[in-house]
Amino acid sequence: MISKRSTKPAAGVADENEFGARPALSGSPRGSVGDELDDSERGLSVGVAAASMSAKAVNPWTALRLWVSITAMNNEPLSAPKRVRFVELSAKALRALADGDIAGGSAEAGVALDAQFVGERARWIFGYRADQLAKDPSAAPWITRAAVSEPDGVVVGDAGFHGPPDEAGMVEVGYTVVPGYRRQGYARAMLKALLVRAAADPDVRTVRARIDSRNTASLACIEGFGFTRIGEQGDERDGLTIIFEVPADAIQAG
Repeated sequence: MISKRSTKPAAGVADENEFGARPALSGSPRGSVGDELDDSERGLSVGVAAASMSAKAVNPWTALRLWVSITAMNNEPLSAPKRVRFVELSAKALRALADGDIAGGSAEAGVALDAQFVGERARWIFGYRADQLAKDPSAAPWITRAAVSEPDGVVVGDAGFHGPPDEAGMVEVGYTVVPGYRRQGYARAMLKALLVRAAADPDVRTVRARIDSRNTASLACIEGFGFTRIGEQGDERDGLTIIFEVPADAIQAG
């Protein structure tokens, strides 16, 4: 149950670690941000005003290949803007990863995936996503993808939505950054790309992000994207999850 709180903007100091809600290991397919693809970092939100991108004329994921860039976070060393593209993880790739087969998963995806993709928690998550696709193939355009840094072509994490927009037009996002690439601006690059994807779809009205209150990295990551705190779940003892949302038509570039 979400308890409503004051709608003040998201705040936090950066320490880019984890963001995005992953399915809880037992029970509900949704957990707190920083849950789903990481134990590391994930994000949630709706897209940046999708320039003149037409959802009908342009494949939303293909459009993301048109360089999604973002500057590094203020507390990170100055560097060139990060650019990422997303590579689909098919049902076969997801199943291979769930089985711990990094070679098979990489072959199916067509990119060399990081060992983190077959970590214990990641295997559970990818197995869950494979089952999700088996039950609902329409989820394929929305769920997790490998995030590839450009122009070097290195897989720096994974990102996606928990599924298609629900009956209210809400989507929830999650992402993870490979440990060796954290604190370099990739989390915000992935988040921005997801925002572009969501904003391009006329069925999306709201994007939600759930973040552990102790996760300062994720709290900092969503700053500048127009998110508002709308409530919370849990408690301080067992873990407080803060819930943020942003209307699709109010998305900011970040």
